[in-house]
Amino acid sequence: MKQLSACTTCLLGILPYFVPWTTAQVLITPPTNPSEYASKPVANNFVSLSIAIHFFQDYTRTGSDGELPNIFSRNLLSSLKESTSIAPEIRIGGTSADRTTYVPSQNTTISQVSGANGIPLNVTLNQKWFQQCFDEANFPSGVKFIFDLPLMRNDSLAINNTIQGAQWALEAIGGDRLEAFEIGNEEDLYVGQGVVPATWTVVDYAARWKAFNSAVVQGALIPFGLDLTKKWFQGLAFSGLGANTAWTTETAFNAGVNDNHTLKSVSLHNYPAGSAPWVNLGNTFMNHTAIVANLSQVKDDIAFLGSSPSTEKIVFNLGETNIDFTNLNMDQFEGVLGSALWTIDYILYGASLNINRIYLHQGTTFGYAAWQPVATDNSQPKVRSPWYGLKFAAEAIGSHQGPIQIAPLNIVVSNNISAPLGNTTSDPNPGANTTVSTNTQDAPAQVLTSEKISAYAVYESSLLARIVLINFNEWNGTTPYPRPSVVFRIDLPLKTGQSSSSHSVNTRTLTAPNGASADNDLTFGGIMWNYTTQGLPQRVESVPGTVQVPRSTRDGSITVKVGASEAMLISLGS
Repeated sequence: MKQLSACTTCLLGILPYFVPWTTAQVLITPPTNPSEYASKPVANNFVSLSIAIHFFQDYTRTGSDGELPNIFSRNLLSSLKESTSIAPEIRIGGTSADRTTYVPSQNTTISQVSGANGIPLNVTLNQKWFQQCFDEANFPSGVKFIFDLPLMRNDSLAINNTIQGAQWALEAIGGDRLEAFEIGNEEDLYVGQGVVPATWTVVDYAARWKAFNSAVVQGALIPFGLDLTKKWFQGLAFSGLGANTAWTTETAFNAGVNDNHTLKSVSLHNYPAGSAPWVNLGNTFMNHTAIVANLSQVKDDIAFLGSSPSTEKIVFNLGETNIDFTNLNMDQFEGVLGSALWTIDYILYGASLNINRIYLHQGTTFGYAAWQPVATDNSQPKVRSPWYGLKFAAEAIGSHQGPIQIAPLNIVVSNNISAPLGNTTSDPNPGANTTVSTNTQDAPAQVLTSEKISAYAVYESSLLARIVLINFNEWNGTTPYPRPSVVFRIDLPLKTGQSSSSHSVNTRTLTAPNGASADNDLTFGGIMWNYTTQGLPQRVESVPGTVQVPRSTRDGSITVKVGASEAMLISLGS
């Protein structure tokens, strides 16, 4: 058995003659220009982050009271900016934000009372917390923030508390870095949390939200001198994406939530699964069909916003989302290569639906976090598997300064199509993580339906620029047969006057030697990120980096292999 690269360029370095591939292939024919199914222009920083407020100091500072910038986090944020040219936005919020009290006399920056699933029962902050956490030294240039203020309290001091938080936030963030204020978090769950009467409805929410909104405008925005011809608020933040038909974008607007005309964006939250017995990695998360079914629920909310001149300029965000809502004790699903593949597909399919941005939720002890920013009692800081999904998706979207559009691609399975496995260029580094056996008769056939195969085209200024391939077929290092692969033939359009053999494409693969359940040794294009380098990229010499794949001399097509539980990014170049 030989260790081969995930790309096809390596094979003639081993086989001295042309060998046809005569088994099933996945055929993909991406249009040269965006089709009617392509998205509207996608924001470069579509991949953004939500961070629970009680963990925000961990992500931004180090030291017992947050004395120093967290360079590890800053480097990882800078890496996302390098991929897209625009820094990711950061939303600071969550249930803990809705339970926060701002205390001028508090000596420590943050104090909290522990609660279930890593979410405190209450949080108290002083002004120094704001000054330190929003220090510009913590972030790459250009980061903008959404800050979540409390709405849950309804006592006589509740509005004054919210105004205090808005004032401190504005002083620390500044108007140039503030994207929006939120007020409240998952208000549709208030009844279950025992903080409102059982009769609480979306109408009651809208009335309370407008009262707090007016108070923040009068008590914080106007004194700070913000331009009120601009919109400064993100609304809703409901928990259930389509789960409760009484709490939707449409019902909230019908209840008058935007009667103050201050909303610039609407946010809903989404966590596709929890800790039910039926949840598993292969069928629940490594499943394109399930991702499509889950995210397609946003279509009604986006359509509603686009249906009226009064709402058509209000954008729709998934303002808090990730792989599951349990937060803890599901590392076997949340923190592995399979969840990184889920992250890629989830982000790109979301972009194709015209979601404005997706904010992947983070917390120091959350099982799905992309990185652990500081040491805990149980573990040291580290980059976790979901980071690679964020980085891959950011690279797929790219840094183009013109319109970027994304479209899912149809896949066609064709049997017994003869196509070359190789070409005249051998892989300069054949020691890849993808294992291809010369005898795979004991391996089950790869599932080639849209459940397990996902593909996207990325367009820059209406021209095809990149292709994403994801193979969700599950394989692990303990699987009793070598890692199988799926062969993709991609019919690439030729430019006018371009010969079929004049250009090659570049490929980078996201992989790990131990497969879908791997929680370490992940690489993307031969690059690894870890805490020992303070979040800076590290080249892994034993893994292929960017690999060139020449086009067919006959028709300009390319043929590539993507191993089970891997993803490939193909860049067409000029």
